[in-house]
Amino acid sequence: MVDIKANPFYLDEEGACWVEDTINSMSMHEKICQLFADPLMGKSREELAAFLRQYPIAGIPFRAALFGNEEAQDIMAELQESSRIPYLYAGNCESGPNGVLRGGTLVASGAQVRALRDPEAAYEVGRITGKETAAVGYNWTFGPVGDVLMNWRNSLINTRAFGSDADFVSQCVEAYNKGCMEYGVIPCLKHFPGDGWEERDQHLAVGNNGLSCKEWDETFGKIYQTSIDNGLLSIMVAHFTLPAYEKRLNPDLEEKDMQPACLSKELVDGLLRQKLGFNGLAVTDQTKMMGFYGMSRMKAIPWTIACGCDMVLGINDMEEDYSAMEEGIRSGIITEERLKDALYRILACKAAIGLHKRKAGEGFRPGKEALSCIACEEHTAIARKAAAKAVTLVKNTKGQLPFKPDIYKKIGVFVLSGNVGHQKSIYGQGVQSGGSEDTATNVLETLVRYGYEPELMESSMEKGKIRDFKARYDAVMLFADISGFAQTNSVRLMWPDPMSSCYPWYIHDVPTVFVSFNYTNHLIDVSRVPGFINAYNNRPETIDETIRRIAGLAEFEGRYDDDVWCGTWDTRF
Repeated sequence: MVDIKANPFYLDEEGACWVEDTINSMSMHEKICQLFADPLMGKSREELAAFLRQYPIAGIPFRAALFGNEEAQDIMAELQESSRIPYLYAGNCESGPNGVLRGGTLVASGAQVRALRDPEAAYEVGRITGKETAAVGYNWTFGPVGDVLMNWRNSLINTRAFGSDADFVSQCVEAYNKGCMEYGVIPCLKHFPGDGWEERDQHLAVGNNGLSCKEWDETFGKIYQTSIDNGLLSIMVAHFTLPAYEKRLNPDLEEKDMQPACLSKELVDGLLRQKLGFNGLAVTDQTKMMGFYGMSRMKAIPWTIACGCDMVLGINDMEEDYSAMEEGIRSGIITEERLKDALYRILACKAAIGLHKRKAGEGFRPGKEALSCIACEEHTAIARKAAAKAVTLVKNTKGQLPFKPDIYKKIGVFVLSGNVGHQKSIYGQGVQSGGSEDTATNVLETLVRYGYEPELMESSMEKGKIRDFKARYDAVMLFADISGFAQTNSVRLMWPDPMSSCYPWYIHDVPTVFVSFNYTNHLIDVSRVPGFINAYNNRPETIDETIRRIAGLAEFEGRYDDDVWCGTWDTRF
């Protein structure tokens, strides 16, 4: 039986009684519904209320940006007030509350924090996430990212992870957790057992973590163990295999039978629960991802609970998923003890942040005045400072930078921008920062403000005379603002035309710098460009701070890791 008075819940007698009494009063229908969380995307205010009356699920990764913060605050409070058991409202806030709120502050991406070499920045990401999201009604965040970037080809966590140094990642994870909890927002550390070893995206395939047990213990294991010891309330169990530990914990297991963590009794019950001692809430990553399908969904839905997860994130079809869970309980795949343990952890997580008290007394309406903290002057200043200090000069091999406007006035500008896959996001806000249609406009306006005369270059297969090109431009600035999420396993530069005139064929004749506003590994595609800068996000203040440094008006302070060279010798030239 789960000890809800111990780490991480530490419930008092009142809280423990509420959990016990609530479970004892629940119908089997309510118990099954509590095993699910879903964003309920595309539903109107009225449809949300109707769905939840029929299926009172445990958690909602709510997208306030789709409604606007004021309306979202009202909706979230109304749903809490009409529920029998309060909801966990989650946000995907890895870089800040911009992940879910309309106009929420993008404080700093994981890559930015790494460039700063300062866990205090991760604390501010967590703190501002907690403050701004709590003002709308959130109490849970799917962050921090505890992954370790061991493979530069991994585009999914390239900007999301705190880097390749597990000790630094651990420091940042703890700092983020502390910041969130100051406002009663539960952090959910992800993605157990750890992304970053290979390049595949679990949205598209079952991923793999190929570390040995010893290597895992010294990296991901240290990150998770530290957080667990420090009272972490929730962990997201992802769609990765970890063969070394699966074989150690079950020597008879054949490779063909290895499952991703959320469907692996060895990894959840064995490694996470028993070896690491995690007593908190374990929720799966989105089960709509291809990585979840290590078996038939009808079997997988109850099996993930049987393996030790407490909550399934992502509903494909509510009637079918509910039936699968119901059948799993009826057939004994989910034992009565396992079901009760899952419910204990779900409800104890809610009680740990006082949701039962708010339900009984103080309520769930922070008030419209609470929204004034969203993107307030204080938070914006913190984000700007992080953006300024993180801008990283990776290479300046010809010593051409800075491009002072009085010397390099006529600037050829080319912006590679957009979302790989060409699909507009339906999420309102997301975890990626690249792909804005406004980037080219912001770049041109900023260059003019700093005294340059920029001209947007047009792509063509006809390059023309280099003599004419040199006469036209004093320097060239290339900007990449490219994002890819859940549609491709790699993010590479794609030029508008084959052998494009905008590709840096002119680097031996005209001073050139390449700036990335998102991914840090674009050097693989422009290896010989003499100047390269990583800026980490496409916010207007980041663009401004980047161009200030190109102009020589401020120093570059950000620091890079060796994976920026993409494992290729000629990227350093």
